[in-house]
Amino acid sequence: MKKLEMAQIKETYFSEKILLSNFRKDAAAKKIPIIDETVGRFLEGACLIKNPENILEIGCGSGYSSYFLVKGLENGSYTAIDLNGERLKSAEIFVKSKFPDKNCIFLHGNAINMIPSLKLRYDLVFIDAAKYEYAAYIKQLMSKIKKGSIIIADNIFYKDKIFSTAVTKHDYRSVMGIRDYINFVTGSGCFKTIFLDVGDGLSVSTFLGN
Repeated sequence: MKKLEMAQIKETYFSEKILLSNFRKDAAAKKIPIIDETVGRFLEGACLIKNPENILEIGCGSGYSSYFLVKGLENGSYTAIDLNGERLKSAEIFVKSKFPDKNCIFLHGNAINMIPSLKLRYDLVFIDAAKYEYAAYIKQLMSKIKKGSIIIADNIFYKDKIFSTAVTKHDYRSVMGIRDYINFVTGSGCFKTIFLDVGDGLSVSTFLGN
């Protein structure tokens, strides 16, 4: 591996810092939700350690989370699914402009309907889409992952609302969906799961096999 000079490290560090800061400001101005930066760094680290062959992201939004996932991808592929076509296109333009040599696929549609038709098996999956569908996503994924695959779900604490005994009508479906997801990854016997107080909460599950 080629040794990096301190000047190169500095340039990379500051250019990325500006890039991501501008992305967050733009997202805030447009009221587009994105992941916490600490979650992004966690995803980047997970990719470095896992070295996945195929990554699947369910709910890529405008591409902020995608950046961290694709950055850590070496020789495999990245597939994104998002229901919002405009944001998906923005994500595709952004990611491909930053990583033109990496194998990235962007699919428009509802993940529940699209997962069964995916041809690959994924060893790292990041879920950050409709909270009320979390349990449906993981159940559909059972035939698309392999032993040792890592599944990371964001917003798992949902601003601590999943612990509340009084859930508002507005939050009910999301809270129930996340609780169903938690029950499945902890009770099915197919996963080893930990919960991390990172961002709005992360669930990190290792697939043990059926």
